[in-house]
Amino acid sequence: MPNSPDNFLLVEMCERLKAGQTVTMLFGGRSMLPLINGNGDKITLRPLSVDEQCHPGTVYLFFDGNHYIIHRLMRVHKGVYDFRGDNCFKHEHVYRENVLAQLMTIIRPDESVIDCQGEWWRKQSRKVVCRRTAKNIVARVANRNARRKWSVVYFVLLAILMWAPLNGLGLPLDNFVFGLRLDHLLHGLVYVPCAFFLMDLLRRRKWAVLGVSLLVGLVTEFGQYLLPFRGFDVNDLVANSVGILLGWLVILPFIIRRPYNRI
Repeated sequence: MPNSPDNFLLVEMCERLKAGQTVTMLFGGRSMLPLINGNGDKITLRPLSVDEQCHPGTVYLFFDGNHYIIHRLMRVHKGVYDFRGDNCFKHEHVYRENVLAQLMTIIRPDESVIDCQGEWWRKQSRKVVCRRTAKNIVARVANRNARRKWSVVYFVLLAILMWAPLNGLGLPLDNFVFGLRLDHLLHGLVYVPCAFFLMDLLRRRKWAVLGVSLLVGLVTEFGQYLLPFRGFDVNDLVANSVGILLGWLVILPFIIRRPYNRI
């Protein structure tokens, strides 16, 4: 969409929508990939009445600041409408009066038409939204500032799991999964993120990250020896170390390619 609110195409579009007419126009941009391609797709927009309810999961045209945007409504919370493009990280937050029209159809360059109210569109939309949400969660955790905040949560939960009298949470820990005892497998998995959350604290010095991570695994396991309701197990210590090593190997290329900025 052109970003200037005084663009004559946008003025004409808004006038027609206000008059209750359906508008068909070329879609521009990459924010709604892969379902809407800004390189040739046309879209049909239906105007909304003043009191018409908007539904999460549906794509709408709305006005945000100086921009006309076509994105998907994710949720409505306390009167604020939360939008996000299918190919975007950030969200837009607007009020109902800024939502102008609903996406009805997509016309491909070969003149095939996709009904945006049909079952195929809804299934594809769910897949795209889930995939983008997962990517955004990973991106947020991978962000340095967010990682520092999540690291506190991780190590607090780690201490609770290792030292609190949880008694296995009722799980049959002597069972085997893929030939490994369930408790050893769980120990390894719990420690996989350890190096990831330590790397910024240790300025991404790869051997320091590995060494301190192994020390964390040793301290948390040895602490069980001092607790009357927990028990020290060498096999658990080995599982901790294996999980730490796997996690360190995963982030090792990231540490090498992106050295810590000391400025």
